[in-house]
Amino acid sequence: SIKSTSSFISILSTKSSPNHTRLSCYPLFTLLLRDGRMKRLRRVIYTPTNLNQNLLHRLQNNDTTLIRIIFSCRNLGNTGVTTLMRSLEGNTHLSALDLSSNRIETAGALSIASLLIYQGRSNCCDSDSIMSAITNNTTSSSRGIRTLILGDNNLHDDGVNAIAYALETNQLLESLMLDDNCIGARGLTVLANSLRKNYKLERLHLKHNSFQSLAPLIACLFNKSSLDDVVESNHSLKHIFLDCGYSYESSELEALLKINRLGRMEARRTKVALYLEEDLGRLFELDIDARLCPEVLGILAQSGSLNGVFGVVKNLPWAIFTQCDDGGVDLCEKDYMEVEYL
Repeated sequence: SIKSTSSFISILSTKSSPNHTRLSCYPLFTLLLRDGRMKRLRRVIYTPTNLNQNLLHRLQNNDTTLIRIIFSCRNLGNTGVTTLMRSLEGNTHLSALDLSSNRIETAGALSIASLLIYQGRSNCCDSDSIMSAITNNTTSSSRGIRTLILGDNNLHDDGVNAIAYALETNQLLESLMLDDNCIGARGLTVLANSLRKNYKLERLHLKHNSFQSLAPLIACLFNKSSLDDVVESNHSLKHIFLDCGYSYESSELEALLKINRLGRMEARRTKVALYLEEDLGRLFELDIDARLCPEVLGILAQSGSLNGVFGVVKNLPWAIFTQCDDGGVDLCEKDYMEVEYL
């Protein structure tokens, strides 16, 4: 147990500069506070001084006491990171890894991406199980790295592209920190496109990078190219941490993240409703069975606005109201599946 604040600081302290220590440890410290595990801090957090054989052996043997490791400011480089990643291939207990300020470049990013892909495929489920977990908002029993801190390295666009590719397969990672990595417009675009296929990542840190526009992130969360693209947008990312100064784009992005915080299913319905409200003609182009229109109205009423509902009602054929007066109609399961698509 921790007897004082000073003892806590001593546990997290390293031989590097105080500024680097404070920067790299703060996210993991916040995570511990949220988890309420301060009483077992010495067991939960491990701060090795170097990459020694004893540590590698413990990781390879899936040591249950190694849950979160702070390995920041250790000058690992690409070679050290590659060695560390190989030792983690069979590890299922390590859930948080801090590799900030380690001079990691593209080669090191490739080894990290390989581990993420390996863990993703090792824990992959069939599509029915995945959709059931999403619909019921349940937690997967899969194990692997869920928090990865890669801030203050030299990933650049090529390194981020490797990480982005891994996110298409890895559905375990929940928090990713890529601050201070010289990520430009190309890297951000690739990352945003990959996140459309990811339903698990919730927190993304992108402060102090080189890109100038948030358009790729906005399109990732709400792609208005078609109804299919709206449905296939990212509905799980809840927090993106950026620099100040993006003004209008930042406000639009935050509005979409707020929608995502409603939950994946509700976020998808809300975005579909917003898309249809922008041009109600899109709804009638879908050629949905007329008997489904009352169900569609219900979705618009819950997720859209009264103006949108009124706009649909004005264009409904009179036969639908006649059917409702007669006591409604029976819809088969296939018809309801068409509505659930919305």
